[in-house]
Amino acid sequence: MLTPPDNTGASPHNPLLRIFLLGHMRVLSSTGLSLLPTGTKTKALLAILALSNRRPVARTRLAELLWSTRAPEQARASLRQEIHRLMDVLHPLGPEVLDVQRHTLAIRPGLTDIDIEHVFRTTQQTVMSLPDPLPPLLEDLSTVDPGFAAWLEEERNRLLDHKTAQLEALLANAVEPATVMTATRRLLRLNPLNEGAWRAYIQAAMHSKEEGTALLGAEACLRTFRHTIAATPGQETMCLIAKVRATHQQNTQVAQSILPPLLHASSTIRSPMADDPLRMLRATVFLACPTAGCKTENVALAEQFRDELGLDIAMHGMLDISVQTECLTAPPFQSLPSRRQWDFLVGITITPDSEGKSTCLLQAFDTRLNDTIIWGHRLSLTPTTLRALSSRFASALILSLFKTEARRLASVPAAALSPFGMGLRALTLSMRADPGLYGTIEHLMAEAQRRTPENQFLFFVQAHSMLLRMYDEWHMPVADYIEPMVTMLKQNFTLFPGNIATRSLLCTGLFYANQPDEARFLLAQMHAALPADSPTSMLALPDGLDALCRGDAMTAARIYTAFFGIAPSVPLFSAPDQEFILSCFLTEQYEETLLHARGILATSPDRSAILVPALAAANMLGHQSLAQDYRQRLHRLQTPLNAPAMEGHYAYLPRHLRQKLCHALHLPCPEHTPPTSARADRPRRRLAEKS
Repeated sequence: MLTPPDNTGASPHNPLLRIFLLGHMRVLSSTGLSLLPTGTKTKALLAILALSNRRPVARTRLAELLWSTRAPEQARASLRQEIHRLMDVLHPLGPEVLDVQRHTLAIRPGLTDIDIEHVFRTTQQTVMSLPDPLPPLLEDLSTVDPGFAAWLEEERNRLLDHKTAQLEALLANAVEPATVMTATRRLLRLNPLNEGAWRAYIQAAMHSKEEGTALLGAEACLRTFRHTIAATPGQETMCLIAKVRATHQQNTQVAQSILPPLLHASSTIRSPMADDPLRMLRATVFLACPTAGCKTENVALAEQFRDELGLDIAMHGMLDISVQTECLTAPPFQSLPSRRQWDFLVGITITPDSEGKSTCLLQAFDTRLNDTIIWGHRLSLTPTTLRALSSRFASALILSLFKTEARRLASVPAAALSPFGMGLRALTLSMRADPGLYGTIEHLMAEAQRRTPENQFLFFVQAHSMLLRMYDEWHMPVADYIEPMVTMLKQNFTLFPGNIATRSLLCTGLFYANQPDEARFLLAQMHAALPADSPTSMLALPDGLDALCRGDAMTAARIYTAFFGIAPSVPLFSAPDQEFILSCFLTEQYEETLLHARGILATSPDRSAILVPALAAANMLGHQSLAQDYRQRLHRLQTPLNAPAMEGHYAYLPRHLRQKLCHALHLPCPEHTPPTSARADRPRRRLAEKS
C-alpha cells in the first residue's frame, strides 16, 4: 500500500459518499446521513479499501490484515461476513460505491470523496493548504488486529513522510522569505530537531534583513537542542549561527546583551593536555572540618569515606587521583599547598548536625576556573552505607569532571587534542545517541588508539560507545552486535583486572550476549569485593539485568526504582534507564512507564530503546495520540517494529516476557524460543583465573 495515489480517480463534484479517515472515522451520504458501520472490523475493512488508492485489494490480503491470528479458512469466512455487513450498511449505495469481485474488493473510482486522497495529492505548491497539524489517521482504529495495527502504522508513516517531503521540497525552491518561514515552522512542529528547517528559517530572516529575528531564531535553535538532547546542532548549523552573531556584532555593539559570543577554533588554540599524550586529568580528595565541635566518631567516619572515595575513583583507572591524609581546618584554597598541580579538587566538608549525625557536603572544584564549584551533593554517612555511597559517588564525580573538561575542550580542533582529549570528546558524543555522530566517534577513537594503544580510558570509551549504540541498533540481533565488545573487554580485563568500569561493562555485555553463566560468576565476584547492603550500590545495575534475564521483571523493577530514586541517578557506565522503563512495562506499571519515559525523552527524544516500551504502554492504556507520536519518532529513526526485530533485540529476555511486549505492540507473538547463539554454547572461560 505504499504506491503513490492514483490522480485519475479525482473526487467528483457531487459525490454519493464522503469518507473521512483523519481523526475519528466518519462516513456520510450526499444528504448528510451517517453510514458509518458499527462493527470495528467492518470499519477497518472500509478503511483499508479507502486507503488503497482505489486499486483492487486481494481478499487474501484483507483476511491477513483483519484476522492475522486465525487460520486462512476461518479468516476468509469472517471476511465474507464483513463484506455482507458493509454492503448492508451502504445499501442502496453499495453497488455504486464498492466493486466486489470473487478475489478482490475495491472502491469504485467515481461517486466517492475520500479526505486522505486530498492530502496525498498535495504538492510543494499546495502543501501549505493542509491543516496544521493534521488530525491522526484513523485515531479510533488502532486496536483492531495486530496485522491491521502494523498496516496502519505504515500508512501513518506514509502520510507523515509525504507531508515532510512536500514541505522540504517547498523550502528547497521557495524564494519568498515569508513562505520559507511559515514552512519551517510547520516542519519544526513535525520534528523540532530538523536542522535544515532551522537553517532555512535563520537564512530567510537574514535575507529579509530581520537581524533580530535571525538572532532569536539562532538562540531558539541552540536552546531547543540543549534542552532536548543536551547537545549543540551540527557543524553547518553552528557555522550559520556564528555568521549571524558576527553580523550582529558588526552592526550593533550590544551582542553580549542578547546572545553570548560563539567560541571560534583557531590555529593558536591548543589543548591544555596536547603536549603530553598520556596525561590524564588530575584530582585530589581532601577532608575539611572547619568547626571544632565535630564529634570524633563523625570525623573518623568522614576520613574513612574520603579514603574509600579516593580508592574507588582510582580503581576506575581514568583519573590521576590522590588523597590528602590530613583533615584541613582552614578553607581548602588556602590550606592546600601547590593546589594548581591538580585540575580538580574533590572536597568533603563535615557540616554541623543538631542530631549528632555525620552529614557531609561533597563538592568538586575546578582549579583552572578560580576554584569554581562544578558539582556538589549533601549526604549523610552511616557505617552500613558508606562503601556503597563511595562506589556510587565515585562514578558520579568522574562523569561530572569529564563533562566539565569536555566543555573546556569543545572549541579545540580535533587535530589539536591529545589522545585523552579525543577519547573524552568521543565519550561525550556517544552520550547523545545520535547515529549521525557514529562516524566521528569511530574516527576519534581510531586516531586516539593509534597514538596511545592499550590505554584503560580509551578501552572504556570504546566499549561504552558500543554499548550505547547497541541499545538503539535494531537491524541485527543484540547478541551478534555485542560480541565484539565482549571480546575486547575480555582482553582489557586480562590487562587491567582491577578496573571497576571494565568489570561492570563486561558483566553487562555478557548478559546481552546470552552468556549468563559467565556474567553471574563475574557479578558474584563484584558482590564479594563490594558488599551491596544498600540500594545506592552501583551493583544495582547488573543485579537488575540479572533479574530480567531470569524472567523476574518484578525484582528488576524494584531494583531500578530504588536506584533511580536516590540521587545522583547517572553513573559513569550506562545507567540502565532503558531496562528500567522496560521492567516497568513488563510488570504492567503502564502509567509509571509513561511517566518515567517522558522524563528521559524530554532530553533524549530519539532513543528507540525508550520509545518501544513507551509505545507498548501507550497502546495498553489506549493513549492513541501519544502512541502515534511514538510511532512517528520510531519511523524517523528507522526502527523496525516487527516480530523478528523484537526477537533479536530482546533475545536475552525469557519468551513469556517477549510475548508480553509483542502483544502490546500488536505484533505476532513468538511461538518458539529462538535458537541459542553458537557463542553461548562455547566452553565458558574461567574468569576467576584472570581476576
